[in-house]
Amino acid sequence: MTTDKLSKTNNKFLNMKFRVIILFCIIIYGLAILQDYLFSIFKSISFYWSDTMLYNIYWLLFIPFIQFINYVYCKFQPKTQIKKILYALGSGLVFSLLHIFIFTSIFILLSNLIYPIPHRFSTILKNVISNQSQITIITYLFLPFVIEYLNRKKRQKKNISTHKFITIKNGTRRIKVDTSSILFIQTDRPYTTVFSNNQKILHHESLKKLEKLLDPQVFIRVHRSAIINKNHITEIKSRKNGDYDGILTSGQTIRFSRHYRQNWNTLLNH
Repeated sequence: MTTDKLSKTNNKFLNMKFRVIILFCIIIYGLAILQDYLFSIFKSISFYWSDTMLYNIYWLLFIPFIQFINYVYCKFQPKTQIKKILYALGSGLVFSLLHIFIFTSIFILLSNLIYPIPHRFSTILKNVISNQSQITIITYLFLPFVIEYLNRKKRQKKNISTHKFITIKNGTRRIKVDTSSILFIQTDRPYTTVFSNNQKILHHESLKKLEKLLDPQVFIRVHRSAIINKNHITEIKSRKNGDYDGILTSGQTIRFSRHYRQNWNTLLNH
């Protein structure tokens, strides 16, 4: 994969992630307004749309903060677990305080522009600390770990799409196998057997671990003990009980379990 394609893939991933964050914050914003409205009905108290819409901007402020924190974290990239924890504690406290004070400042600024009698800074600050500070601190404390998890998933997907070879561990030997030559992989407890065009190799790790190294668009789990390369399937025959038999280019037959049908069902349409 070229550098340009990788860059486009990364940008697409980041844009998608950011759109999800925006949508989530907007939903929280709407639900918070709805909660205030229902609360006013149940308690028979006055409800002011301008007040609640202005106050709940607090939740929308997470959008630029999360984007900025993601940028900062990717720049620093703490390596060890201790550094990650210290970074999370420090950034969690700093960004929580910034969020609270910036929101209060924005609220007071808009309040002075909108209302004849504006709200007081100290009143809003106390209210925010009392009601929103806990969830804000928790969010910013755990955010670095969420970012790390998402970035790790992104790297794994990139590695799967760019690596055309996998290394098979056979005792003290390390055998490099072209994934396109793999017909199927089968559990042979306590090992795993990799069947390719010209060889059969015993692998000293589980089927589950090996599955993570393969492209899920090509390699499909069709049984709890088997993964097939869909590009080597020539025919699929029904067993009349919900299970099917897949015939490979080598002439070998692999059972397709009905319990994994959601994985291989699209092959029936080809």
